Amino acid sequence: MRLLATAALFCLLLACPQGDHARACTSFVMDTPDGPIFGANCDLFIPGDGLVFVNQRGVAKEGWQESTTGETAKWTSEYGSVTFNLCGREFAWTGMNEAGLVASTMQLASGEYPEPDERLPLSDGNWVQYMLDTCGSVEEAIRVSSQVRVEDNGAPSHYLLADESGNCAAIEYIDGECVRHTGEDLPVRAMANMPYARSAYAYEKGGTRWWWSNPGQSAERVAAAETRSRSFDATRDTSAVNYAFGTLVYYVAAPHTRWNIVHDIAKREIFFRSDQSPTYKRISFDWFDFSCDAPLLMLDVNTALEGDVQDRFTPYDRDVNQELFSTFCARWGIKVSEEGTANLMEILDGYECAR
Repeated sequence: MRLLATAALFCLLLACPQGDHARACTSFVMDTPDGPIFGANCDLFIPGDGLVFVNQRGVAKEGWQESTTGETAKWTSEYGSVTFNLCGREFAWTGMNEAGLVASTMQLASGEYPEPDERLPLSDGNWVQYMLDTCGSVEEAIRVSSQVRVEDNGAPSHYLLADESGNCAAIEYIDGECVRHTGEDLPVRAMANMPYARSAYAYEKGGTRWWWSNPGQSAERVAAAETRSRSFDATRDTSAVNYAFGTLVYYVAAPHTRWNIVHDIAKREIFFRSDQSPTYKRISFDWFDFSCDAPLLMLDVNTALEGDVQDRFTPYDRDVNQELFSTFCARWGIKVSEEGTANLMEILDGYECAR
């Protein structure tokens, strides 16, 4: 079963998936008098199907890859979270947890994951969920990131994180090493699809000069997001959330932007829209019971609603989750057997309250 599940996981290219036509994801953090705002665009050259999950705390989980010593990652979710998932349950592309930690994923084609070693391995898609499950701050996430290893799945990613205090970190894998930027080493609080240090240097040298960029114009998008964030004026721009959406929709969007997501960290609220359902929707953590006795809830990211969407979340449906997974793989031409998919769903369904 474990071999089948591992084979299936090569499908889970949950950043902006591999290929030159999908390098346009952008994330940024904006400081406001009321706390940090985190914005993220998900850009794909396939339809932006996905599910929003309300994940419980206190759930015992296990990875499926093995370290060189034969061990798998085992953990219990310390925090509940709300995540946006392209391939289904546990494979978060972005999300926020109860403590106010936010993480987002972007492809980094030039990245290189470490070789297998004794550290506990996670799939690329599981990394964000693992951090949201186990860490309450950027400081914790930096420490935990050194204790696990991301398994190479052919589409390297890097990550932007922020917490309630306003701390931020960029975490990426360069030449097989985990590289972390934070504090004074994080002068630019935005990322796209080129190594963080290079995009920050490009911003400092003018940002939009074409020779610093790539086919996806990563330097230009980083520069636009950072310039907009620094220009926010709470006395003039009355809504920080609307301002962040303006950045996502009008300044850093690509023709194939599928999701625009804004996390209001202090208020524990998430706002989102998609190309299939462009009306603005709101999620509040106050609506949900994150205890492990409560049901795992989900919502179609493209639901045709506007405003508060708490009434449209429904209990987890394995068939819906499996269909999302299978559709994603089919659209990318990735072969996964029905047996492999079913075994993966069984592993996920086996996560239970840790009592």
